Amino acid sequence: MYKTVLAAAFVFAAASVNAQKEKETIEGNGKLVTKEIPVSSFELLKASGVYELKLSQGGKELVKIEADENLQQYFNVHNEGKQLVIEMKDIKDKNLKLKDKIRVYVTFKNLKEMDLKTVGNVAAEAPLTFSDLAITNKSVGHVDLNLSANTINLKNNSVGEVKLAGKAQNAVVTNHGVGHLQAGSFVVQTMSIDNSGVGNAEVNAEKELKVKDNMLGRVKNKGIAPVKKNNKVVI
Repeated sequence: MYKTVLAAAFVFAAASVNAQKEKETIEGNGKLVTKEIPVSSFELLKASGVYELKLSQGGKELVKIEADENLQQYFNVHNEGKQLVIEMKDIKDKNLKLKDKIRVYVTFKNLKEMDLKTVGNVAAEAPLTFSDLAITNKSVGHVDLNLSANTINLKNNSVGEVKLAGKAQNAVVTNHGVGHLQAGSFVVQTMSIDNSGVGNAEVNAEKELKVKDNMLGRVKNKGIAPVKKNNKVVI
């Protein structure tokens, strides 16, 4: 039985290696250029692809892509109603070989929702201001944001650290990702957090904190709010 399993594992590994070898490689030509993409007004941002995402807030909405000249063609940036979509096309099942990091710069006026599925870090160049903000994060890479909001709803299923600073009145956090949540500098009045992923969470709640966590991811409050645990014991 052991020999059979070992043989099967060897066949699977060999097939995986062959499949990797057969993948087409897309390589940057080393000529770094920045291309500005005209966009219409948007309130929702959907970002996916292999690049670092740089966010900023200003009076004019715009997108700039910094990438090797021959890789610009793989970007698809378009509006779908009030949603701005930034994606990379024709790279599935291909090896992407980069000479320089690809960076996408997005400037927005008012943003209500972010859907992040990038392979690369997400960061803001300066503090951001929102009314109510919803973030769905399924990226591979770190997220580092300084923001102020009335309410924030974060659903995190990423691989990488999430770091938040700033303030909000209310926060609802569902953290099922792999990596720590560093929000000790993000001051909120009330928070409800489900930290069921792999990695600890540090938060800063002042008035109320409802917590659900597990052995792989504990929640620590830097603020003065009493902690109400909602962990269920399964026998």
